Amino acid sequence: MPEKIEKFIKSVYRKWKARQPQAPGVHPDEEDIACFLENKLSVQECEIIQAHLINCDRCAEIVAVQLELNPGKMQEVPAQLMARVKDLVKPEQDIPALQIALRLKEKILEILNTTGDVLVGQELVPAPVLRSRKIKEFKDEITVLKDFKDIRVEVKILSQQSGVFSLTVVVIEKTTQKIIKDLRVTLIRDDLELESYLSSSGRVTFEHILLGKYTVEISTIESRLACILLDIKV
Repeated sequence: MPEKIEKFIKSVYRKWKARQPQAPGVHPDEEDIACFLENKLSVQECEIIQAHLINCDRCAEIVAVQLELNPGKMQEVPAQLMARVKDLVKPEQDIPALQIALRLKEKILEILNTTGDVLVGQELVPAPVLRSRKIKEFKDEITVLKDFKDIRVEVKILSQQSGVFSLTVVVIEKTTQKIIKDLRVTLIRDDLELESYLSSSGRVTFEHILLGKYTVEISTIESRLACILLDIKV
């Protein structure tokens, strides 16, 4: 998990940095850096140094060394830095999600809510139409699909036995309708990574899923493509 977070942060940083102008020629001196780390500068002065540090590897390294040598000097992250971090990360966090809420009703699967389309026989039915037709019960299998920017995610939920399910995820390129391979698909519950697979065949199946709430993340090496929120209850 830490490696995934680190890759995510690096990806966000590279994309953001590529859009920024080159670092100004005047470097902050040691006193300016010390005051910056202690949050003693004005808002305008902080913003100037922040912009410089993001584009100047030399000064960023000096700041990193100072933080390592004096870890207790800065007791909390300055509000200006926190706001900047939120601005940088926010675009990457707005990953669209496919939400599926199910209920196990005896041996029947019942759809409580979904933001995707549901496969009924050979027909792909949008969720609002599904509700208007009052179709919500399925014997032992449900297939939900959702289109994202350039991909379509297909999720198949299969009831294996009492309270145990399997979850199969397939990602398709919308323009070519070809299955996309070599994606990382991760199953998460309560912020704990349960399983993670590289979809070399383009299809990932999680077996023996119990009742509960899960998050499924689909990602490349550089970024997350989609997120599935799954809630199965009695």
